Amino acid sequence: MPRDWRSLVDSMTDVQKLVHLAMRLDDFEVDRIRGELLKEGRRVYEDELTKQAQRVGCRNRAGRLTVGPALSELNRLYEEHARSIVNTYNYDLAGAIIAIGVEVPTANRYTYEARLRGWEARRNSWKLGQVAMATNGYARSMAQSDFAAYNSIDGYAILRPEKAVCPVCQGWVARGSIPLREALNNPPPYHGNCPHTYDTFPGQAGDCSTLWMGE
Repeated sequence: MPRDWRSLVDSMTDVQKLVHLAMRLDDFEVDRIRGELLKEGRRVYEDELTKQAQRVGCRNRAGRLTVGPALSELNRLYEEHARSIVNTYNYDLAGAIIAIGVEVPTANRYTYEARLRGWEARRNSWKLGQVAMATNGYARSMAQSDFAAYNSIDGYAILRPEKAVCPVCQGWVARGSIPLREALNNPPPYHGNCPHTYDTFPGQAGDCSTLWMGE
C-alpha cells in the first residue's frame, strides 16, 4: 500500500504546505526518473545477455535489446518503480517538514529550505545506492530468465553473495547449487534493499549464430 503523503500535507501549516509544494516531485519527475532507470536497466540487461552468451561458449555475441516484449516490460517495470520513488520521496519530505516544525516552531520558509537541503543530502547518500541496487537486480534477473527461455537452455544457479541476514535469503543460499529453471522462476530481490542476485551457469549452446540476444 503506497504511503499517503497528501494526508500529511493536509495537516501542515500554510508555510509548510508552500515548502512541500516547492520541493515535491511531480509527474514530470516520474518520466525523467523512468527514463534514467530504463537507460541503466537496459545497459545491465544487455551486459548480462553478453555474459550468458560467453558462459554457453558464444564469446562473439553481444546483447542488443531492441523494440520488443523485453524492452516493453522493462519500461513498464521502471515506470512503476519511478512512481514509487516519487511517492516515497514526497512522503519522506512531508515527514521531514513536520519534524522541523516540531523542533523549530518559529521556522519560516528559509529555515525549512536550509534544513531540508541537509536532509536531502543525507537521504541521497543511502537512497540512491538502494535504487541502483534494485534497478540492476531486476534487469539482471530478467535478462537471465529471458536468455534461458528464448534459447531453451538449462543449467544451474547459485545465489550471491553467499551470506544472508533475512530468513528467506538464508533459505535460498543454504540450497547452494539449484536447477537454473527453478532459480529463474523464483528470482530475487526477495525483499526491499535485497543485495542478492543469481550467478547462472547455463549449459553449452548449439549454434551460436542462432542464439537469441535481445534482438
